[in-house]
Amino acid sequence: MTASAVILAAGRGDRMQANENKVLLPIYGQALICHTVSVFARIPELDDLILVVHSDEMEEVQRLIRPITDHCHLVEGGETRRDSSLIGVRAAQSDIVLIHDGARPFPSPTLIQHILTVAQYENAVIPVLPIPDYLHRVDETTSRIETLSDLSNHPLVRAQTPQAFRRDLILRCLEAAAPEIRDDATAILLAGETVATVAGEPTNIKVTRLEDLSLAEAIAASRG
Repeated sequence: MTASAVILAAGRGDRMQANENKVLLPIYGQALICHTVSVFARIPELDDLILVVHSDEMEEVQRLIRPITDHCHLVEGGETRRDSSLIGVRAAQSDIVLIHDGARPFPSPTLIQHILTVAQYENAVIPVLPIPDYLHRVDETTSRIETLSDLSNHPLVRAQTPQAFRRDLILRCLEAAAPEIRDDATAILLAGETVATVAGEPTNIKVTRLEDLSLAEAIAASRG
């Protein structure tokens, strides 16, 4: 089977409170998006790489990634994450599509290749990490604990990316999904389909807030 990677980098990153898109912020001497693209550019199993970017940043992103690869196709993103995912999937031509957050600069090649392997026999597969904390539900009015959460039999997990899908399935599910969904696997689940999981990686962080930049710097420095 053929495989494509779609990297989503068209978000504005409002929670970062920076003056520019967070994927353009420097980490260890390179723009964040360069770290992300460089990982996927080294995966030989990928037939094409699609980068979904904001219309105002097409030229700058192209300039940044040119030294990394000349096999990356840039497309203009949409109004929402769902829209950008849909644009990226439509641009892909492979049997399997990986969809990845551009703000996650450190997925390992081992993780990406493992997900691609599982995607050969699963319609959808995502990396996840267990939530070790004990969770409570809090009443918004009183700020008091409302219920206890027993996770012993049904542990919760945090979803990561890249998430891999059969292209025809994710295309159909994204087209049917509401624009406000913020996770591509959710579109699969809302359609009544199942999603397989593999173990994620603690270093596969998503840079969302300013305090995440220092952790990203540390991870980048440890990898040289």
